[in-house]
Amino acid sequence: MTNNRLNIGIFTCHLDNDYTNEVCKGAEAAACELDCNLIVFPGMFLSASFYDPANQLYDYQYNSIFYYAHPECLDALIVSTGAISSFLSEKDIDTFLSHFKGIPTITLEEEIPGYPCIRTDNSSGMRTAIEHLIREHGKKHICFVAGKEDNDDSEQRLGIYRSVLAENGMNVKDNMIVHGDFSEFCRDEVAQLIDANPDMDAIVFANDHMAMGGYAEMKARGIRIGEDVSVVGFDDATASVNMDPPLTTVNINACELGHRAVYGAVKLARTGNVRSEVLDSHFLRRLSCGCRLCSERDIVEGDDDLFSHDTADIVSILCHQLFSEISDSFYYNAVITSFDAILTDIVTVIKESDESISQFDIIDKLMNILNSDLTRFYSVQKIAYVFRTLTSIVSSCHLSPDKRLQFSRLNADITNAISLFISNRLYSTIQSNKMLSWSSIYITRDTLTYGEDIDKTYSSILNKLQGLNYDGAYIYTYDDPIRITESGSWDVPKSLFLQAFYNQNNCQVLFGESRRVPSVEIFDNEYTYYDKRFTSVIVPIFTNDDHLGLFICNTDVDNFSSIYSTSLQLGAALKYMTLLREQNITQEQLKMSLNEIHEKNELLNHLSTSDELTGIYNRRGFMERVEYYINIPSNHGMKAILLFADMDSLKVVNDKFGHKDGDFALRNIANILSRSFGPHDVIGRIGGDEFVCFAFIKDSDYIVQVQEKIKTLSAELNATCGKPYFIEMSVGVTEFVCDGDQTIEDLLSQADNALYSNKRYKRMSIIK
Repeated sequence: MTNNRLNIGIFTCHLDNDYTNEVCKGAEAAACELDCNLIVFPGMFLSASFYDPANQLYDYQYNSIFYYAHPECLDALIVSTGAISSFLSEKDIDTFLSHFKGIPTITLEEEIPGYPCIRTDNSSGMRTAIEHLIREHGKKHICFVAGKEDNDDSEQRLGIYRSVLAENGMNVKDNMIVHGDFSEFCRDEVAQLIDANPDMDAIVFANDHMAMGGYAEMKARGIRIGEDVSVVGFDDATASVNMDPPLTTVNINACELGHRAVYGAVKLARTGNVRSEVLDSHFLRRLSCGCRLCSERDIVEGDDDLFSHDTADIVSILCHQLFSEISDSFYYNAVITSFDAILTDIVTVIKESDESISQFDIIDKLMNILNSDLTRFYSVQKIAYVFRTLTSIVSSCHLSPDKRLQFSRLNADITNAISLFISNRLYSTIQSNKMLSWSSIYITRDTLTYGEDIDKTYSSILNKLQGLNYDGAYIYTYDDPIRITESGSWDVPKSLFLQAFYNQNNCQVLFGESRRVPSVEIFDNEYTYYDKRFTSVIVPIFTNDDHLGLFICNTDVDNFSSIYSTSLQLGAALKYMTLLREQNITQEQLKMSLNEIHEKNELLNHLSTSDELTGIYNRRGFMERVEYYINIPSNHGMKAILLFADMDSLKVVNDKFGHKDGDFALRNIANILSRSFGPHDVIGRIGGDEFVCFAFIKDSDYIVQVQEKIKTLSAELNATCGKPYFIEMSVGVTEFVCDGDQTIEDLLSQADNALYSNKRYKRMSIIK
């Protein structure tokens, strides 16, 4: 609990995702109504391999922030299991959720035994959409663009498609289905589908974004959407109503899902109990399926004339027709209330030719709606479509020429007002994005300028963050950069450094131990300030696989779009400061001795002397470095060892598990050897699975110590790496005294002989 308000956390997937944005909008609206704090943890898919690894190589870093959810900082937790864990088994999801026992938890989209769940019945909307194509449009050859294989949502929607077609006596062939990746970049798959089905008369897409890609491919081929081919999507993405023609789709009411989740989470926190809920999905008939806009005949029974009713009844009929899709949404009453007045004026003008109601009054009421918070939930694009539908209804009514002309003029004014509003908003958004982009980029620029002056650098960063519309911002770092496994699971450090922050009460750069904050207090400590409820977002600060810290900002959902770019700029800034600090340390070390200077200068020769796979010396680099050590006069008489190691059964690993696993094993062998020796010892890979290490002997037990370290690290690796095989090596050691007469080849031969005597102790099989 923070500032005497409940803290509700929400685990979700990728802030830039339309679905996530809608869920968060609804959650934030509920948090405002209930006066509680909302803390958003935006990770990625728990199975990081979902996207192309080349483009999302380090996305697993985002999942690290989930583990900052703790009973000491959260009163309840909402987990969007359907979004973040689509590719995990129920058992794996349960294991993940077990990390957060102690926090009352509610799941979204996917039911997990033991947890209350709020989800949408996706099947009803999808079923209605496909049945609509068959029964209303008589479609006979309906194809399907599914999402990623093994994705639960994709498989469920594909299953409904197969089921509905089977129920209607229609066969489904393999060439009638292709798999995209839930993005608009699926033109190739749609092209393949069209080529394989020349008589196709309808396509159903598993989500709206893939339908966007389908639109592009069909238009490039001259296929008329809604005439030659019917198209249906799923999700009711923000852009779907703006597509040409507007996309027939299924609304899954993500905003309502987030809203009810917060109400459920608050009840769960206060009472320890809440019931699961199932929301309905709604089929939205637009134009891409071949339907036309609504007419009077669609909303009035029999031969009844719409405008023969009382004004209040007409408005009620219109509201039901125009807004029934959101009837179970928390913002429905606000929409009806807002549109009741303007629809009443429009009907009055048409029905009674009331000259006391001017077009300016109607436009003023429209602009009040467009400028209100209502458009956060019911978009301007949907409002434009409402008036487009209203125009179709009125145009189909039996009106006198004068009334028809009067409405046409009013409709032109309404259309112009909406178009001008959208144009101005688009221009403002572009300008705002430019400013936000430059403010974010300036973080890196100023770091390059002031990098060595920590105070000035962080002060400049805080100044730029204040220009990004955050109510508060907090930059946390670790003692040292941390490496996190690709699973994202890790042990959160007990404390972090709060380097700099600002809020409405203070703006400060911190130094020394005063910066240290327990990890369970990062949302609420002596430096935070909250005079009212807040929405907070936590994201990692990282560069590639270096996890540098955390960025926490207080802002509302409308400003989420800048958070990722800001955190990436902060990552570049912190990495640069880290490199500067390391460079200064290195320069101090270089001053200590000519030998160190010589060693540092050899870094210039790194590319030609290091092994590309493991990062240690290659054969040439190893030979050059060891020859230098054993031949330098000052080292004559010193005892040294040469350790020869080769990996056990590399060929078996390559053959059974692939060369990527073989490379994984070789890198870990190199890592074990590097950690077993000192920083100034020489480690090299001189062949496919052959490694050599050179070191001066520190004490009489040194060889035993090294061998024990290798054994211990190997055991740790095999216990934690999750591989179905053992990664081990055979080792041979030769001890000698440097006198300048030895040759590397002789020493390698001696170590090699010792290695083969050790081979007899290796496992019969490396398979676990």
